[in-house]
Amino acid sequence: MIAAQLPTDDQVFLDHVGFFVRDLEEAGRQLTRLGFDLSPINLQQNADAQGTLRPSGTSNRLAVTGLGFLEVLAATHDTPLATALKTALDRYDGLHLIAFSHADIPAQHRRLAADGFAMQDVVNLRRHKTVDGVEREVRWSVLRPQPGVMPEGRVQFAYCHTPNLTWAPDAKAPPNGAQALTDTVLIVADRKEAAARFARYAGRAFADDGTSARLSLDRGALLFVEQGEAGVMLPEFSRDVVPRMAGQAMAADLAATRAALARGSVNAVWADDDLICVGPEAALGSCLLFHAASVVDPWREFQRRRRH
Repeated sequence: MIAAQLPTDDQVFLDHVGFFVRDLEEAGRQLTRLGFDLSPINLQQNADAQGTLRPSGTSNRLAVTGLGFLEVLAATHDTPLATALKTALDRYDGLHLIAFSHADIPAQHRRLAADGFAMQDVVNLRRHKTVDGVEREVRWSVLRPQPGVMPEGRVQFAYCHTPNLTWAPDAKAPPNGAQALTDTVLIVADRKEAAARFARYAGRAFADDGTSARLSLDRGALLFVEQGEAGVMLPEFSRDVVPRMAGQAMAADLAATRAALARGSVNAVWADDDLICVGPEAALGSCLLFHAASVVDPWREFQRRRRH
């Protein structure tokens, strides 16, 4: 895995994933029980062409790891973005956002539009963070498709222009030992169609092994499974909500993970020497799979072990 925080040249990273929630305070308590450190609630704002900041409609909290982070988002203002979040929550609670990162967001906008994806304009996302008593501005560029283009959820490109304000150079790993985001698993009706569409979107190729399709990025990956395989891998989910973003894998120090879950009185749905999976009841509606760094294809390995 590439250890850089931000992509360069034409690299594409899995930057973060997002849980849509109804209550940011309660979501923070749940993630704290899982051993994450949570940021304060951040009001998200967009800058228009004149630089005026206006609420985007959502606020968030972050659980930052060494490479990538989990985001929890809730609707806090009456805007189209907030309405879309509420509509997504009507389908299910859990993961609804996958954010790729690329160093040149405008170039990705041109590429995707030329490839037939209906895209929104690039958003200049802003929020404020107090560091050592000084208020600093956190700046991101975000590129989203038009609603409905990616039925699995909000699949966007993002680039952080102020990485030192998101990933502090001297930051410690969270108490649960989470080190990096790795693979996201999605349950879809047709894995090859979904994987091919995401591959076009990310500008990368996918590989199908007969039971699942994996889209490898320069950092991170996506795994697509259909309902039959999902019933083996993730029986905790109701199988009537498809498509859905079902879970996130994270490389971790598993000794720290076990200790953190014990402190939080969280029972895993699976635990062995290399894999620890927390189910949707404890993990905001989706699964979290903590795995040893030596496991390079975590969801498929989890699938194999659950099958046997």
